[in-house]
Amino acid sequence: MKTIGIIGRPNVGKSTLFNRLAGRRIAIVDDMPGVTRDRIEFTVEWMGRHFRLVDTAGFDLKEEIVKKEMQRQFRNSLEEADLLILMVDARDGLHPLDEIVCDMLREEGKNFFVVANKVDSDSLENAAYEFFSLGVEHVYNISATHGRNIDQLLDVIIEYLPEDDGVEPDYKDRIKILVTGRPNVGKSSMVNCWLGEERVIVTNIPGTTRDAIDTVFDYEGGRYVLIDTAGIRRKSVMFKDKIEKYGYFRWEDAVERSDIAVCIMDAVEGITERDVKVIADAWEAGRPVVLVLNKWDAVQNRDEAAKKIRSDLDFKLQFLSDSPVIYASAVSGKNSFKIFEAVQGLYADYTKRIKTSELNELLQEAQERHQPPVIRNRRLKFFYMTQVASAPPQFVIFVNYPEAVHFSYQRFIINLIKERYGFKGIPIRLYLRKRGDKKED
Repeated sequence: MKTIGIIGRPNVGKSTLFNRLAGRRIAIVDDMPGVTRDRIEFTVEWMGRHFRLVDTAGFDLKEEIVKKEMQRQFRNSLEEADLLILMVDARDGLHPLDEIVCDMLREEGKNFFVVANKVDSDSLENAAYEFFSLGVEHVYNISATHGRNIDQLLDVIIEYLPEDDGVEPDYKDRIKILVTGRPNVGKSSMVNCWLGEERVIVTNIPGTTRDAIDTVFDYEGGRYVLIDTAGIRRKSVMFKDKIEKYGYFRWEDAVERSDIAVCIMDAVEGITERDVKVIADAWEAGRPVVLVLNKWDAVQNRDEAAKKIRSDLDFKLQFLSDSPVIYASAVSGKNSFKIFEAVQGLYADYTKRIKTSELNELLQEAQERHQPPVIRNRRLKFFYMTQVASAPPQFVIFVNYPEAVHFSYQRFIINLIKERYGFKGIPIRLYLRKRGDKKED
């Protein structure tokens, strides 16, 4: 499958075009330059053809550490792309950075064409003529915000693609792994360790990652989508910054479309209140959690540290159900790939289905072991149980008085399900529904 990259200087509308072509809001969009930092990818389908679309950081010449990392990602994108869209701003006119990027593409021998954005009306069509001074044959006028001429742009892209451009990779048969945690615990470093390349920007500055970044990854027969997310701080802090607020909403979306959450924590600092909150949010959303203590190679007195961490896990994360714990290092790579063994095990139970006949046998056993109480001179009656969904597993029990079933009895049944069928480390949902007893009614 061919890769199409969108490049240009900051704030010309690259992410807006990316979202428009993708048909959904994936990249964070704001008027502030430099919002996009990492490469963001999405598979686009048009007229039965598929291509991989890549949004990149804007090219500029500033020297800050994050800017330097962004430009390194920009150059990596140039190398990987088969075709590049050089995006310019029709309202601002020709900019020196536009000329620099254009010259760079020619030196690299890359195939590209120029797209003038922000041509929102017919009166602005002539504004794009000055971009022909870049020495290109065509300049395509669009408005990414309003969708103007987007269909024509897609037709142009398809013309550049060969007939055998491949088929869209099916995300449905891949395990979607949410890589989450508070800022500066090594989430992006861990993703780069798995990929064997510096795919996402890593600095010691909190908040470097802003978008939720999807990367397709295969390992030892396993097929995954890695979703690197922004570090999660308290809402009261994140919502003071508009971009961080967008990052939080992207994180919520990423949780919803993930299968397994890998929560990265700093082994040197230990388990903090913020770690617990991030883990609890993923668990409450119905996602199994792999607990990863990163930077284990930097820990002193590891035996004592492991005891302290285990004690904290038992005390602070009592709501979890035997989630796997891995002590790893993204820097050295130690135990980093054991995470995928844990993910595979969780996913097998996460998607498991139990026959209704077996569940009803289990329900009968539960009542024999602990008889339901009498409510209002009538005994609770459990009629039958069935599994209505997986990922996460969801069970429904039909009973004559659902509101009278104490949570402790519900927990007893959930524990019995786990005792019989596993579901270790899996959040199970149990619902009670009313069904009347015709003889008594």
